[in-house]
Formats: sequence, C-alpha cells, structure tokens
Amino acid sequence: MLKFLHLTILCLLLTSATSAAAAGFTKIGSFYFNWEGLYTSGRLSTLGGSDMADKSPAALLVNPAPLFTGNGVGLSYDHAGYFFHAEFHTYSGAAEWNDWRLNIAVQDFVVDSAPFRTAYNPEGTGKTYSSRDRMVVIGLGYDLGGALFEGPAFSWSVGAAWRRYSVSIWDVNSAGNSLDLGTTFSSRAEHENGWTGLTGAASWQNVTEEIFTYDGRLGYLPHHVRTGLTLETAFRKSGGSNDLFKLLMAYTRVFQLGETLLSDTDHAGVEALFYNALAVRYGHNTRFSDGIWSWGIGIVLDGRILGPFTVEADWGEMNYEFTYNEAKKSVWGVRARYNF
Repeated sequence: MLKFLHLTILCLLLTSATSAAAAGFTKIGSFYFNWEGLYTSGRLSTLGGSDMADKSPAALLVNPAPLFTGNGVGLSYDHAGYFFHAEFHTYSGAAEWNDWRLNIAVQDFVVDSAPFRTAYNPEGTGKTYSSRDRMVVIGLGYDLGGALFEGPAFSWSVGAAWRRYSVSIWDVNSAGNSLDLGTTFSSRAEHENGWTGLTGAASWQNVTEEIFTYDGRLGYLPHHVRTGLTLETAFRKSGGSNDLFKLLMAYTRVFQLGETLLSDTDHAGVEALFYNALAVRYGHNTRFSDGIWSWGIGIVLDGRILGPFTVEADWGEMNYEFTYNEAKKSVWGVRARYNF
C-alpha cells in the first residue's frame, strides 16, 4: 500500500500519469522523467531550449556533440524553480584538448520535504519524506572539422553520451542507463563588417529504448530525436576585431518516439549580444499546451578583462500559461572557463 502511494504522489509531482497494460492490469507502465529537457542552463532555458549550438558544459543534456571551443576547462552551475515546491539543480563541467571534448552534467529534480499524510491520518503523521530524480550524463565528443577542414570556416563534431537515470523517494530507489548519439555542423563566412554563421545539430536520446523497473512497475524513459538550426550574424567596425553587435536566432524541433505522454514540441529563441558583454534573450516553447514564454539577460567577462578566464552569469524567468493557472519561475546560472 505504501509503495503504491509513493508512486502516486511522485506521478502527481511530475505532472505525469500511469497507464495500464492490456493483460488485466497485471503490469503498470509509468512515464518517468517527463520533465527532461524542460531546463538545462540559465541561458538555454531562457531561449526556450532552442539553441543546439550552445557550447556550455550543460549543453550535454540536450546535445552529446557540442562544438569544440578550443583547449580549456569549464565549470557551471544552473538553478530553476518549479511548481510543487520543487527545484532543478544542474552541475556540469567540460575539458577540451586537441579536438576532444570530455563532458559531464548532473541534473537533479528535487521536491522539498513534505509531511506524510494517509487516508487514516489526513492531518499528517509528524514525519516527512523527500524525493529526488537525477540524471548523470557523461559524454565524449570529437571535432572532425579540425581534421577535415582548414581554418575556422567549418566545424563538425560527433559525440556519444552515457546517461543514467535514478529515482529516490522514501525507501524506494531505482536506476536505469541509456545511450545518446549526436552530431553538430557549423559553417561561418566572414564579410566586410563582420561574419555570419549557420549551425545545424541532431541528437538521438535513449537510442536503445531502455526502460527500468520502479516499485515493480515498468518505467518508460525519455526517447526522442532533437534537431535544430541556429543562425548568427555579427557586426564590427571596419578593420576591427571585436564584435559590436551579434544577433542569434534559433529553432529546434523535438520528435517524441516510443512510449510517452508528450507531444512533439517546438522551441524558438532570439538573443542580442552587445560588445560581447551584455546579452538580452527571449524564447518560447510548446512543452505545455498553452506554451512557456521566457526572457533573460546575460553578462560576459572575457579575456579583455580576465586574461585566460571567461566568466558568464545568466538570469531570467520562465512564464507558464495554463488554462487554470499562470506562474513565473526564475532561472539563473553561472559558469567559468580557463583557456589554455
């Protein structure tokens, strides 16, 4: 009885549902981690999850093949609020050397401690419980562009990632593993007053359609293909080397595969970057029926001030529009990189 109650509460918290198998309800199939992809980094979330050209360490959560950015190491932390007194925490890091990129990202979906309540004691038992869903993703990518093309005009990366899902609520724990594959291609052309670039990417998550067992029930894990395009154009003073203004427009489509409660979703975003220092962002995605609108700002401190270090900070809001409710939740993140 308690385990069934645990599962019911978890499904409500994740706005998921359960479905019965045809064989006389002898097996219950549950859809876990339906929140996956809702949040990544502070930057990407405020762009509606649209920019698959994102090169931050947290980009591994949606693309196992981020483009190579040069020899260096980077760390980031990102946070987002959610409903039901829940929060997202994302910890990530990446190391790049000679066209190789080793990346790790950990994302926790944590529900604040809540009191036990049962049909026999609706006022509470005096005890509390907590729950946590965790994804650990470890990825390895390689930049084929360095071997196939000369100069920065073309970049092409391929990568794979091992992803571990785990659930912990009260005394019930389960875990499952899966494999992601991806590729990213970028082309950049210089012009008299700046440059223009186009990036395309595709990722295939949970290639082997893995499921795991939770509390004696089948847990269906996210299984989808994500494709995206990003267009960037930057302007400089004639003969200058620093960008005065850069405009980015991105679009991503997520195609759901296999067992899921989600529909295919669209993600779009726009970013304006001034003097490579101040960014303003706006995004939208159709993850929920009435959509999620988002906006944010970012600050960049790079080599002009910090030498080999780059430090970036992002803040924004996600605006949920439901038929029955509207809410705003904050998103923020900070990341630092050391360039060799």
